[in-house]
Amino acid sequence: MYTILIVDDERNERDGIEKLIKRYQYDLRVLQAANGEEALKIFEDQEIDILLTDIKMPFMTGMELIEQVHKGGWEPVCIIYSAYGEFEYAQNAIMLGVLQYLLKPIRLEEFQKLFRKVFKVCDERKRVEQENIQIRKRQEQSAREKAGREIIRYLESETEDEGGAFIEIFAGNEVFPVILSNNLYLFSRHWDEYFHKIKELFTENVLAISRDDAQVLLLIPSTGKFQKKEIHAACQSLIEISRDRYQSDLFIIVGQQCADAKQLRAEYEKMKDQVDYQFFISGSRCLTDDQGAFLKKEKDMLPVYFKKILTCVKLKDFQAMREEFGKAFEYVEENVGFSSIYIKYNFSEIIKKCYECLGKENRMMKSLENIYEARTLEKIKEIVEEIIQEFTGEEKESGSENRVVGLTIDMIRREYGNSTLSVALLAEKLGISAAYLSSLFKLETGENLAKYISRYRMEKAKEFLDTTNLKIGDIAERVGYFNVSYFISLFHINVGCSPAKYREKIKENEQREEIL
Repeated sequence: MYTILIVDDERNERDGIEKLIKRYQYDLRVLQAANGEEALKIFEDQEIDILLTDIKMPFMTGMELIEQVHKGGWEPVCIIYSAYGEFEYAQNAIMLGVLQYLLKPIRLEEFQKLFRKVFKVCDERKRVEQENIQIRKRQEQSAREKAGREIIRYLESETEDEGGAFIEIFAGNEVFPVILSNNLYLFSRHWDEYFHKIKELFTENVLAISRDDAQVLLLIPSTGKFQKKEIHAACQSLIEISRDRYQSDLFIIVGQQCADAKQLRAEYEKMKDQVDYQFFISGSRCLTDDQGAFLKKEKDMLPVYFKKILTCVKLKDFQAMREEFGKAFEYVEENVGFSSIYIKYNFSEIIKKCYECLGKENRMMKSLENIYEARTLEKIKEIVEEIIQEFTGEEKESGSENRVVGLTIDMIRREYGNSTLSVALLAEKLGISAAYLSSLFKLETGENLAKYISRYRMEKAKEFLDTTNLKIGDIAERVGYFNVSYFISLFHINVGCSPAKYREKIKENEQREEIL
C-alpha cells in the first residue's frame, strides 16, 4: 500500500479526490493537508509516496511546496492540479519533475489514466529501491565478512600490527566478544537460520566469525541499552533456542568489554582457555571469562578441575596436570568457607585416582598420609608438586594413544562428507569421552580436533574445485556442509579467498602453464 497526501485549501476538493480514490478501490492510504505548511509537517512525520497538490493556496503555492519537499530530501511522485491551465504553470511543473498537470474539474477518464501511470511509477521506484537495498546489504555483508577474516587472523596470530579491521568496523564503539561452542553440527547445518536468531537476540550489527566447524566468535557492539546484563540474557535465550529447536547443547563464554584491537586479542586468549571446560560440564552453560567471578558462581568446580586433571594423567601430560592443580588451588584460596578436612579429603581422593590411573597404587599411601598430615594449604601444594615431579620422571606409557589418534584420522578421511561428523560422534564410535579424545588428539598432533575436521574438509573442497566442474553448493554438500553460506565463510577463513575465486585462480594458473 502506498500513501498519498492531498493538499488543497478547499475541504470539498480534498474530500472529492479521496472519494474518487475509494470509488476506484485504489490501494492507497489517504492523508490531507489544508496548505503547504501543514503538508511539510506531515512529511516530517510520515512516509509519503504520492503528493497531489493544488497550485493556488495560502502561505505557499503548490510549486513552492514541491520545491520545499525536494529540499527536505523527500522524493514523492508529484501531481499538481488547478483550475488555472496557463502554460507557465505547466512549464514550471515539468522543471520540478512533476509527473502530471491535472486540470479542474477532473475528468474521470483522465483521473483513472493518471493513477494507472502513478502506480507504475511507484512500483518501479519500489523495485529499484529494493534492488539498491539488497546491493548495499551484499556489499556491507561482504565488507564485514572480509573484516571478520582479518580480525580472526589478527587474534590468532602473534603479529604486532594494530588490528586495522577492528578499528575500521568498530571505530568509536566498544565490543563484547562472545564464543559459541557446539560439539555437534549445529552451525554447519543450520547457520543461516541460526545467525538470523542471533541477530534478533543481539543486534543486526553483530559480527559473526566462524573459527571452525564447532566454534563461532561473535563481536557485539556495546550501546547504551545493550550492556553485559543484556548480553547474558540474550545468551540464555540462545541456549534455550539451541536446546528446544535444534536439540543441541551450547557452551558460551562471554568476554569483557573491549575498546581496541589489542585489548580484544588479550581477552580472546583468556576466553579460548575457558572453552576447554566444555568437555567437563554437562549440558549447556553460559560463563564469563573472568575466572574468579565464574568460579564463585559455580558450586562444583573442584570436581570439574579434577576431571581435567585425570584426563591429563591419562595423556601423560604432566605439565597440563600441574596447571590444572594450580587452578584448583587458586579456586580454594579465592573461595572462603572450605574446611581443612574437606580440602584434604578432596585432594587426597584425586591423588589416589591419579595413582590408580597410572597403575601405581602400591606407591600412593605415603603421599596420601602426607596430605592428611599437612598443616597448611601451602604444604599440600608442595606435596602435590612432588607427586607431579615423580610422575614426570616415570617412563611414559607405550603408544596405545597413537592408535586411537590413527583410528580417528581414518574415520575422518572416510566420513568427512557426513554432515553429522563431529568430535562427539567420533568419541562415541571409539567408545571414549569427547574430552579424552580431544585432549589426546591435541597432545599427539598439536592440533585441535574440531579444527582438523574443518581443515580436512577444506582440503577436500579444494581438490573438488581443482579437479571437477561441480557447483559450489554440490561441493559444499560433498564435504559435509548443507549450508552453503557457512561453507563459503569457512573456506574464505581457511584458504584466504572464496571457492569461486580459488577455482578461478586454478584455471588462470593452468592457462599460464599451457602458454609456457
